[in-house]
Amino acid sequence: MDIGTLIAKRYRIKSPIGRGGMGQVWMADDEHLGRPVAVKTMTPTGGLTPQQVAHDAGRFEREAKAVARLDHTGLAAVYDLGVETGTHYLVMQYVQGLDLGDYIAEHEKLTLEEAAAVGVQICSVLAAAHARSVVHRDLKPGNVRIRTDGVVKVLDFGVAAILDADAQKLTTTGERLGSFQYMAPEQVLGEPVDRRTDLYALGCLIHEMLTGRPVFVHESPLMVPSLHIEATPEPLRALRPDVPEDVESLVLELLAKKRGDRPAHAGEVYRRIAVHLPAPESPKGALVPWAEADPCRPFRFPMAPDARPVRQWAREADGAR
Repeated sequence: MDIGTLIAKRYRIKSPIGRGGMGQVWMADDEHLGRPVAVKTMTPTGGLTPQQVAHDAGRFEREAKAVARLDHTGLAAVYDLGVETGTHYLVMQYVQGLDLGDYIAEHEKLTLEEAAAVGVQICSVLAAAHARSVVHRDLKPGNVRIRTDGVVKVLDFGVAAILDADAQKLTTTGERLGSFQYMAPEQVLGEPVDRRTDLYALGCLIHEMLTGRPVFVHESPLMVPSLHIEATPEPLRALRPDVPEDVESLVLELLAKKRGDRPAHAGEVYRRIAVHLPAPESPKGALVPWAEADPCRPFRFPMAPDARPVRQWAREADGAR
């Protein structure tokens, strides 16, 4: 796929915005509707058998259709799916914003209110997906995007692990679809996954938001999966004493090695972390210009007007004088 390529006689490829081991993500123009879209293309890597290629292509198509049936504000909408000259493609809503990894890097550590605001929004998305038996399997900071208005979007349900550079098969019978630092023990072992696999990854995210570092780190990244199986995670309060005990307990439960020891569903996690959300503020504050993404905004100013560029606010204010 090259810049300028026209897919399905309507999606004009503009620029690459991401790459994985089996595919690439492009920014494109939908020339029929005049809007930007994200196009994910799947190109098999060398060395795969025809059966493996067909297997991955079939999974890509099945899970894209499963996500397309979901309806939630925290998901990027699926617009189209097809094959163009042998390349499978998926067209999705283009979500502008800052991914969670960059947000953590900029702030080093998130406040408890920020972590709760991101966490409950992810819980809401997971609950909607899990109700339809759709499991993400590759929940990580790069797949969580915070828009300028503070709304959190969870990207790439089901298909992320197929396209990600880290998502490679461990054996011919079991697949480890996921990313090293956020991988549940059952994924490492090639066992079946379920909704509690995503909850383990959520525990990893909450830990990283509050401490600024992943749950497990090692000088050799290839050793990290074994740590998820064998090592005991360091309690949050040992790294950050100001974290409440109930949050530390929740994260340790999410990171339990056995799925049965984790919270039963995303709703339980929501209930336990939502008590730390920021309280609503005066509606006047919602009209103050802002430029940076703030995941607390939807809770401080519920249903406030959408984010608008600061310069536009300034121009309107000057014109009214």
